[in-house]
Amino acid sequence: MLSLSVSALPLSAIAATPQDANPRSPIIPGDRLAQVTSVSQLSDVQPTDWAFQALQSLVERYGCIAGYPDGTYRGNRAMTRYEFAAGLNACLDRVNELIVAATTNVITQEDLLVLQRLQAEFASELAILRGRVDALEARTAELEANQFSTTTKLRGEAIFAVTDVLAGDGVRVRFPASPFNPLTGEPQTSREFITPSQNTVLVNRVRLDFLTSFTGRDELKLRLTSGNSGHPGRRAPDNIGGFEFGPNPVVGYVSIGNQAGVGRSVEGQQTFQDLGRVSPNNQVGLTNLQYSFPIGSRFRTVVMAIGGEHFDYVPTTFSSWDDDNGGTGSLSVFAQRNPIYSVMGPGSGVGFTYDLTRRLSFSAGYLASEAFNPAQGNGLFDGRYSALAQLTFQPTDNLSLGLIYNRAYLPGGNLFNNDIGTILGNNPTFPPTAYTTNSYGFSGLWRVTPRFAVNGWVTYTDVEGASGTIAPGSPFEVRYNSSSASVLTYGIALAFPDLGRRGNLGGLVFGASPYVTRSRIPAPFSDPQSVPDNRSGFGTTDLLRRIPDRATPFHIEAFYVYRLNDNLFLTPGAIWLTAPNQTNRNPDVVLGTLRATFLF
Repeated sequence: MLSLSVSALPLSAIAATPQDANPRSPIIPGDRLAQVTSVSQLSDVQPTDWAFQALQSLVERYGCIAGYPDGTYRGNRAMTRYEFAAGLNACLDRVNELIVAATTNVITQEDLLVLQRLQAEFASELAILRGRVDALEARTAELEANQFSTTTKLRGEAIFAVTDVLAGDGVRVRFPASPFNPLTGEPQTSREFITPSQNTVLVNRVRLDFLTSFTGRDELKLRLTSGNSGHPGRRAPDNIGGFEFGPNPVVGYVSIGNQAGVGRSVEGQQTFQDLGRVSPNNQVGLTNLQYSFPIGSRFRTVVMAIGGEHFDYVPTTFSSWDDDNGGTGSLSVFAQRNPIYSVMGPGSGVGFTYDLTRRLSFSAGYLASEAFNPAQGNGLFDGRYSALAQLTFQPTDNLSLGLIYNRAYLPGGNLFNNDIGTILGNNPTFPPTAYTTNSYGFSGLWRVTPRFAVNGWVTYTDVEGASGTIAPGSPFEVRYNSSSASVLTYGIALAFPDLGRRGNLGGLVFGASPYVTRSRIPAPFSDPQSVPDNRSGFGTTDLLRRIPDRATPFHIEAFYVYRLNDNLFLTPGAIWLTAPNQTNRNPDVVLGTLRATFLF
């Protein structure tokens, strides 16, 4: 009888009860309930259970019993009056359907009396539930009428930041010069430079990501970017750039005059200065367009049309705060991830990841920075490119290790995107020429506890420069041999999730931004200036010997991401750069930043 079924039954899974009926309900959102047609489908219900007959009656006579996806009923779970009312409401709806259909005699007068009594007892709960259903239907109708797209989501980020150079600007430095002026032949001993004087600035950057899925497993990503604090080497038409620091000591040796604006260090660039190819004068431009999709259950591919980077397709398991140079992680680009992913910089191409096992995966990809340019020496395969392969091993859920190889060809320009590193680290050969690189890297992350993690990286890059000619057909024409160089970078980061409050993040970073450890000068530049017609002679085979007080350029960073709510984050922090451009002649630099990030 229905009286036994309803009054004696712990209705923890009668029909699909609303998950938000009670915020303290132990049912989690993933526990979706499914209708059963036979009590034998419930694996944890046995014929010997005291409520077996009641369950069987509800299933077979009324069809208003639902089970969990794992095939269980969970009849011993405690329930609230709201949950019971939701189950009762489902049975009432089912009984009404049977009465209207009038195809069976399953509904008895006694059953109807029990339902009336229960309906009266739970009238207030039923009214609340029906009110919620009406409100949900109204909200759903409004969303459907005003939705942005049925397939596309909009995700936005806006950054405001106050930043300044707190120490190390406006300082006079002096570097040795070549023995004779290359133009006049006059003797010279040194050149004086002044590190730029910086002012406090208020800067911004906005990103809008349009994320579209056509199958539920794929994603088309389109990003629009705008900002006013770009990389110093990529100035807007109004000649506004970011901070610059100590000059390149080699410039002092080869310079003819006081080249105060040439060869300044751009180490310590911050994430909000990543604007892609958009000018930093608040123009809006398309900076990323890519489509990712699975092939089977183990293979995932990313096709990158604009602004693709290698970290777009490799497993992002080696950093505690890598947010795609966003505003919720580290202050600097250097602290985001291993710089090996930034060799050559963004471009167009394809990448994939294949899961060999649950713990082991292989990734590979190819990017060309001028794939859209049909001119000679450009295009998809005839210009600047980078090819990367990575083996990722996760022996446990808290430990991730990766071996990375990157081969690149650069006919000119900087070695690393956003010029992470020193001037020589980005232009490692002299004279500047086309070169190929082979980079070997290691990255790892260990989550020691839920509130403490350590990650680190090291990358060695071998550079081979081509031979060539300087100023062909002029009195200064010089033919030179091939050259070579070595570039090193490493770092270790300490992460403190939920520091002080859930959702906050503390971070400490110590490392060395990419710097040259060897740079072979080819003949005839390796000869001294005393050799006839050798006006650009260095008198050494290693360019590093022309750096006075040579030192490792360390990068030290501390920041604290304070989460005000799900959409607003405040991040105070500081970056300390020692020996900018690999020399202690340049003063140490300290940058201070207060960053506000809005997510929507």
